[in-house]
Amino acid sequence: MSNSLRSSLSYWLVLFSSFSIGIVSLYYVNSIMNPSDDLNSFALGVENTSSFEARFVDGVQFHCYDLMDSDECINGHKKSKPREDVVLWLGNSQLHAINQFKVGDTTAAHKLHQNLAAESRYLLTYSQPNANLQEHYILFEYLAQKLPVTTLILPVVFDDMRETGVRNTLADLLKNQSVIKRIIDTEIGRSLYKSEIDQDLSGNDMIALQDTIQEKSEKYLNKSLGEIWEIWSERPKFRGEVFTNLYLFRNWIFGINATSSTRVIPNRYVKNIQSLDAILQSAKELKINVLIYIPPLRNDVKIPYNLEQYDNFKTDIQLTASRYNIEFINLESLVPAKFWGTKDATTLGGMQELDFMHFQSGGHDLLADTLYGKLKTFWKNKK
Repeated sequence: MSNSLRSSLSYWLVLFSSFSIGIVSLYYVNSIMNPSDDLNSFALGVENTSSFEARFVDGVQFHCYDLMDSDECINGHKKSKPREDVVLWLGNSQLHAINQFKVGDTTAAHKLHQNLAAESRYLLTYSQPNANLQEHYILFEYLAQKLPVTTLILPVVFDDMRETGVRNTLADLLKNQSVIKRIIDTEIGRSLYKSEIDQDLSGNDMIALQDTIQEKSEKYLNKSLGEIWEIWSERPKFRGEVFTNLYLFRNWIFGINATSSTRVIPNRYVKNIQSLDAILQSAKELKINVLIYIPPLRNDVKIPYNLEQYDNFKTDIQLTASRYNIEFINLESLVPAKFWGTKDATTLGGMQELDFMHFQSGGHDLLADTLYGKLKTFWKNKK
């Protein structure tokens, strides 16, 4: 057998083997997944529920996750007797997850939306799991141009200061010319934009293949396979499960669990502080009022933070708010122990763990009522 033929056979053997392994993996992951799961609720575990119904009022969606459903919320505002006074609430999974959900439970965002409607104001909420301030920054710049935003509610979460970069479901905002124009004058904005350009140049987003036969054929095959083969269209969910399992495996290796002490990652912390500063500067230019708060935190047991770093973080946020003369409230002790629960293990084979982020419906009621009272006082003093 000639070397060229042997090389060709080896190539096709590797290709066929890889394809076969990939197909088997897709079927396996599909067999262990619940068809009703979505990526935003997948990591919440059995104790926490992301209530789909709570994202709607009178059939109109006011609570979204990211660009995948953003148009629904923007169009929802237009459909619901548009008010020129939009209150935008950005946050993480604390806003859409209810611990130990019972029929009739609803979220703080749902209750606050209804309360503000009585004030002739319209609450629009966006939340993603572990959302960092870099993501909030570009999402804020996008939505502030799409809607008549007059007030921004922004929780600043210590855990999420460890996150960095922009997730795929928001990355297209860094290709939006109006967003680019708004962020390019800030150091963090340039950094985020450069990261997106670098990704494009490395081929991650197929920019080098635009308008080529390869790009068109791959899009055609993806579309065709997605229409006739359900598993192919479910690949994003499979990726989510793979990454979640890798996260659990990492925690198992290093002995990390819910009570492990969380520490600052310095370079990520700086980027998120820069993003907060950029948000507040932009809001000032756009004449948008801002309410910043430290979110509720379970405090009936030792909190899983480095206490010195956590105290420094709270001071940093309060000083930043003072520098821009905006409202700041610390709500870390708002929700009592009786409204907290547990969550799935953060490591392979682990037992249920204390949940320090997601609370029961009673906690959502407290959060909504507290913010509503603060906003009413805030607006009254602004008159």
